[in-house]
Amino acid sequence: MLDIYPVEQRGMAMSVWGMGVMVGPILGPTLGGYLTYYYNWRYVFFVNLPFGIIAVVGLLFLMPRVKQAATGGFDWLGFGVLALGLAALQIMLDRGEELDWFSNPEIVVAAILAGLGFYLFIVHIMTAKDPFIPRAAFRDMNLNAGLITMFSVGMILLASSALLAPYLENLGNYPVATAGLIMAPRGIGTMGAMMVAGRLTNKVDPRVIMLVGYGMLGLSIYMLEGWTPDVSVGYMTTTIIIQGAGLGFVFVPLQVVAFYTLSPALRTQGTGLLSLVRNVGSAIGISITSALLDRQSQVEHSVLAQYITPFARPLQSGGAVSRMLNPASPAGASLLNSLINTQAQIIAYVDDYKLMLLTTVPAVACLLLMRKPPAAVAAPASPAHAVMD
Repeated sequence: MLDIYPVEQRGMAMSVWGMGVMVGPILGPTLGGYLTYYYNWRYVFFVNLPFGIIAVVGLLFLMPRVKQAATGGFDWLGFGVLALGLAALQIMLDRGEELDWFSNPEIVVAAILAGLGFYLFIVHIMTAKDPFIPRAAFRDMNLNAGLITMFSVGMILLASSALLAPYLENLGNYPVATAGLIMAPRGIGTMGAMMVAGRLTNKVDPRVIMLVGYGMLGLSIYMLEGWTPDVSVGYMTTTIIIQGAGLGFVFVPLQVVAFYTLSPALRTQGTGLLSLVRNVGSAIGISITSALLDRQSQVEHSVLAQYITPFARPLQSGGAVSRMLNPASPAGASLLNSLINTQAQIIAYVDDYKLMLLTTVPAVACLLLMRKPPAAVAAPASPAHAVMD
């Protein structure tokens, strides 16, 4: 799309394309919750089938055929070591929490293979004549800053979904379908922001739009820190819409600014890098926030439990409440433990949100490294799209 559309139309083109990239993961929990509640959780795994068929048919009949320019042979070695590193990293992230991380040999081996794969990939890029990803791509400051920013977007995009769904179901006691509906407005906020950002990208400095987006993300995360199990649906909806709009205001101009100074011949590799970094950021974000949530829940439970003794003054006040919460009775101890678990999880969620807020700091700093967009001058087509039927 960067090659087909002129500079003045790229913002709107990227906003339309970005809707599919961003809104899909956002609306996924809503659709998944509906299918799980009214049908069966197994249907969730087939939800991509009809959309995949439509996409394949559209590509076959609507996408123009292109003749690729002659390039060097495929770098199988570079591809292989990168695939090794990514596969091992994904296994480590997916199974780390289940296997107690590095206390299990499987996770240790996966970490070693991931480190080895990425090390060999870096060495190969620096030494190979025609590496899998050209070295010139990493010399572009806009692309490098865009990769860091996209990593942050990936972490917030899916990590927040992975946190919100269990929060609403376990602490808010909402049914699965209702929890999905509560999260749906984030997609509305994202789509609306993308359409606005697409129109403003060529009129306003895209870096300013991204700064506004990160401001909205920071505000939404700050609002999440104030959530309690009895928070109103209206407040939750407002928070989620603001977060979705923030993601939209960051994603669209980022897709444009990251390629402003990149050679047209490297756009294909740059696009692949952005998608890769977004997916890796999502995987790392989900793993870190899930592990931190479990750990902090246990830590906060132990901290709060030390104040629950038969000598605690609130439990000695007499009356029905003190008798119901009597730690000396099995029923009272069970109820107290349930209340402590709830409060410990709330504090753990707040710790996760603070971590997510910190991930936006380096991304905002990267906005200062991005070069100001040049004047709207049509760029030459990249070799991959130079000849079209």
